[in-house]
Amino acid sequence: MRELGIRLRELRIKNDMSQDDVARALGVSAQAVSKWENGRSDPEISNLIPISDLFHVPVDELLEKAKHHEDWEDRWVEVIESDDSSKVLEFLKAALAEFPGDYRFRYRLASQEFFLAEETADMGKRMRLLALADDHLESLRKEYPEFSNAVDMHVRVLAALGRKAEAVELAKLSLNRERLLLLVLEGEELKKQKQRLVTLSFLNLFADFMREGTKEALNRAEVLITQVADNEPQFASQLLDAYYQQALQYCNEGKTGVAISVLKSGLQVIQNYPETETARNVDKKTVFASVIPTLPKHELLKQYENYLQDERFSCLQGIRGYDELLTIMSDV
Repeated sequence: MRELGIRLRELRIKNDMSQDDVARALGVSAQAVSKWENGRSDPEISNLIPISDLFHVPVDELLEKAKHHEDWEDRWVEVIESDDSSKVLEFLKAALAEFPGDYRFRYRLASQEFFLAEETADMGKRMRLLALADDHLESLRKEYPEFSNAVDMHVRVLAALGRKAEAVELAKLSLNRERLLLLVLEGEELKKQKQRLVTLSFLNLFADFMREGTKEALNRAEVLITQVADNEPQFASQLLDAYYQQALQYCNEGKTGVAISVLKSGLQVIQNYPETETARNVDKKTVFASVIPTLPKHELLKQYENYLQDERFSCLQGIRGYDELLTIMSDV
């Protein structure tokens, strides 16, 4: 029962106790207390009396308060469906007064204040609403540091208040940092962040194909680099990895000639790789070049050499094309 967990947290904070303090007093783990408070599990029935003794609250009151909270949650559903912003705001204020330790009602109130601030043309009212949201989210983050939604909403509030530097630093702490930074950066920094997001999306798609590992997926991974990214040197390492995985599959199937041909394609990537940093960055055709650092050529050679030495390529040993590759690498 999530509501019981919220009540336990209220009582713990009211009594100035940490989760470790409660765990020691009840003879359970701190992880158990954390799970109770976050609604991931419920206290055993045998723990209810020790909890009531610890906080000097009757068991019936504990359970009744939890049931009372459920009633307010039901009412919340009705209020939010009314689409009356004033009614929603008043309900949330009343709910927070009734359940001051409830992180959900506090978050909902801060969110409502933010959205109302964004809608109003009255600058004085806008700033008052944003200040209230800022206070609620600041306290929420301190009391519930694991509640990531509060961080994300606080970034938006800080940005709306014009406190961009604080918003940027807070955004960097979020699991959604890349998207949040789009809301708070400006000018050249915003342009770079957009480029970064495009590049990350590209790399994630490539990684998905590589994880799938089928021939079709590996071919698509290769196409991403050779055609979509137009063989940009920033992706040479990824392209080598795609050729390596393809060659392993062909080797396992006994298609040694095709496997060697694929490995030769990998060698061609290295041979065409620009020698200097300046040469690698002369032609910036896409956003990638300004986001992904290019590797020194010797690191690619080492990567390729490690691939050739994979014992799973034992099927290629003694075959002329493979021996030629080993000879070339030994001479580099």
